[in-house]
Amino acid sequence: MVYVRPIVEYNSIIWPPSTARDIDAVESVQRRFTKRLPTLKNLSYRERLKCLNIFSLELRRLHTDLFWCYKIVFGLVCVNLDDLFLAPVSTLVVINLNSTSAKTLAVYVPIS
Repeated sequence: MVYVRPIVEYNSIIWPPSTARDIDAVESVQRRFTKRLPTLKNLSYRERLKCLNIFSLELRRLHTDLFWCYKIVFGLVCVNLDDLFLAPVSTLVVINLNSTSAKTLAVYVPIS
């Protein structure tokens, strides 16, 4: 799995699988690999993941997306926020990060 996972997860930030069919196709790689392990053959996929102490690929993509959002919002990578988060001003939501701090974070929630 050490050799296959980077290939499966490559560029998932830029081009993530979006349809249920694509997500299932990517997840089936890990599902098939874990099923071939002799001691875990009779367990369900979730139980195999728990025994191996690994996450599903879908959850790993979510973690990676959240890490990148954090890095973008707090300026840890060179990305212009205005290019990514455009929305009408009326949808501005201000979040206080810490009740004892005056720091706030403005998040734009798109209206669909």
